[in-house]
Amino acid sequence: MEFLIANGTVAKTDEINLNHFLTESSFRLSQKMWYGYGGIPFFSENMEQIKSQVEALKLPFPKEFENRRELLRITKRMLNKNKFYRSGHVHFQLFWFDNKVQTLITANAFREFDFPFYEPGLLVTTSSLIKNSQNPFNRFLFFNEMLWHAGLSEIRQSPYQQVLFLNENQSVCESAGANIFLVKDNKLLTPALSTGCYEDVVRLFILEAAKTAGLQVAEVNSIEEPEIFEMNEIFIASESAGIQWILGVENKRFLHYYSGKIHEILVERLSHK
Repeated sequence: MEFLIANGTVAKTDEINLNHFLTESSFRLSQKMWYGYGGIPFFSENMEQIKSQVEALKLPFPKEFENRRELLRITKRMLNKNKFYRSGHVHFQLFWFDNKVQTLITANAFREFDFPFYEPGLLVTTSSLIKNSQNPFNRFLFFNEMLWHAGLSEIRQSPYQQVLFLNENQSVCESAGANIFLVKDNKLLTPALSTGCYEDVVRLFILEAAKTAGLQVAEVNSIEEPEIFEMNEIFIASESAGIQWILGVENKRFLHYYSGKIHEILVERLSHK
């Protein structure tokens, strides 16, 4: 990457002292947006999430983020100057020190063109760490990141690639960094926000795509752990990792059908968004 955006200005990477951002800040917010099909399809949704997190933390909002149309324009310009024409992530970071905010926007490129889909499938187990469903920060990325890292540390040197988190009622909430979707017969279930689950920006888009795929969709307050093993298909989804089919939860194996179909519908909609 040759170009980035620092405090609202496109600049060459060798012109910016990045240590200044990393060493002088007392708090940092970070959000990745997927880009592709010539645009940043979830830009508005991500900006709403960033603003909601800043307001919840009662921190000053960066002035350069207030004009979203201009911010989108210079972000696209930065991608073009880097010759990132296919797909990848734009990384928005906000740094606070002495109640002042600075911003840094960087990007990386993928070889792939479409929204990510992980075909091989993941092996998953349940984390021993519990989420408190009553915490008002549950739906925000910044609040969950340390929990997710701790949960993933439990499966190092194991055959598992992901973990599922339960709340204090032993109800399924999410996986590390992604929302979870479970299919049984012709119905798609996902934990309601009241369970304490994280709210990724693609969550509602997945639910809409599932309806188009012919599934009945329900956001439910309780999916207990034993119910997982009664499902026909399970997948997780996030903007950062795309759609990932779950091959198995511990010794239970699952089918693979609707996740691919939902991905196809989502790709079609994003290409015109």
